Amino acid sequence: MALKPGQSFCIAIDKKVTSIIVFLFTLSISISLSGCGPKLQLTPLEPAPLLVKAANGMVVAAHPLAAEAGVEILREGGNAVDAALAALFMGNVVEPHASGLGGGGFSLVKMSGEEAKVVVYREFAPKDVDAELYSDPLDSMRLRLKTGGSSVCVPGAASGWAMMFDKWATLPLERLTRPAINAAELGFPVDPTLAGQISNHYEDFLTDSLFRNTFLKNAGLENDTVDSGDDLWLPYELGDTLRQSDLANTFKTLTKRGLRSFYRGPIAEAIVEAVNATEGKMSLNDLEAFRAEIVSPIKSDIAGYEFISVPPPSRGGIALIEALNLIERTSAFQFGIDDHKSMHLSAQCMQQAYVDARARVGDPKFVRKNWQTLSSSNHTNAAVEGIEVKTKPAFRTAVPDTSDHGNTTHLVVVDKWGNVVSLTQSINYFFGAGLIAGNTGILLNNHMADFSIPQSDSERIDPAG
Repeated sequence: MALKPGQSFCIAIDKKVTSIIVFLFTLSISISLSGCGPKLQLTPLEPAPLLVKAANGMVVAAHPLAAEAGVEILREGGNAVDAALAALFMGNVVEPHASGLGGGGFSLVKMSGEEAKVVVYREFAPKDVDAELYSDPLDSMRLRLKTGGSSVCVPGAASGWAMMFDKWATLPLERLTRPAINAAELGFPVDPTLAGQISNHYEDFLTDSLFRNTFLKNAGLENDTVDSGDDLWLPYELGDTLRQSDLANTFKTLTKRGLRSFYRGPIAEAIVEAVNATEGKMSLNDLEAFRAEIVSPIKSDIAGYEFISVPPPSRGGIALIEALNLIERTSAFQFGIDDHKSMHLSAQCMQQAYVDARARVGDPKFVRKNWQTLSSSNHTNAAVEGIEVKTKPAFRTAVPDTSDHGNTTHLVVVDKWGNVVSLTQSINYFFGAGLIAGNTGILLNNHMADFSIPQSDSERIDPAG
């Protein structure tokens, strides 16, 4: 099951020993930073060790080049936010199918000696979007929600990154974008995940010139047996060098003009043109109006730890806290962490928590539901009924559809000062809406697919504005 932004992380602070523990529910690669030890090299084919220790900092990312970009910043004296931003830019290059400037997310930031904050940069629906468009009975597969301009929400990543940079970063933006620009211009080796995703979308890319020129290679230009001028487009394979010059130029523009220039001028115009060419309703005003927000996290005391996570509109923060409360109440790991009974109980706890969150949590700007009680002892007492070792749990609400094709990326950074960044962001489905915004190299999200048709209270299409 694919994770939505904010669904996969929280921070726990041990009140007794003041240590910080970051809990991850996604498979990631860790690169550590030690004071004078050798540089740790990880290739896409090399499995990450189960336990990595470091004295001065650590970066956990879904791609080793993103993690390495962050570690380079830590080595140069940058803090956790600096390293996170460098890793995010690199992630946009090496995980273009999963996240980037065309999407959005949530970032949980805990600076040493300060209260934790959450940067909310989740996308929102364009102001002039017509909800009736998505209820067309002829569109029984709801393709307008999933592909093309009609599926694109206003991207929030640039605004969220800008807010993190302005508030907490210490190094120049040019230093943070440099590794990603180099990788985009000079190329990087395609890893198994990206190669697989390109292969899966090969037929779609053949019919779109922007995707074809970016993610397919024209073997006809290199094969003497093919007449000059003939095209033989093939997918990039494992180990091939992939370059993204348009994306590199976009990063250069943002570095020179500032991250908020994403929302006005040539980049914004390219996004609007791409969206509106295929039934979208996005305007330059939609982009200009986007503002990330800094809000307070949600907190809960569980087993001697204070858990800090992301509030709505993310469902994941409160769902994770409810799941941990249920796991503690059921003593799920009493049989041992690898025991099948422990796994069964913890799976039931997590499933019940997500079902509850799906029913009770929506965007607080539009949905007024009492989601806060999901972390209460009374709710835990009620939710734990039916959760046991031998039987299937008796859920009181419908189990959500898990046939989603989406993906996210997750990132955690801890520096030597005890600053922590834990964030999740996405363009939703792999390769998002299947749209690249002109010559920007930016893949646009299809987060309109997160809305419900028919409309539900917590997932109705209600544009910001």
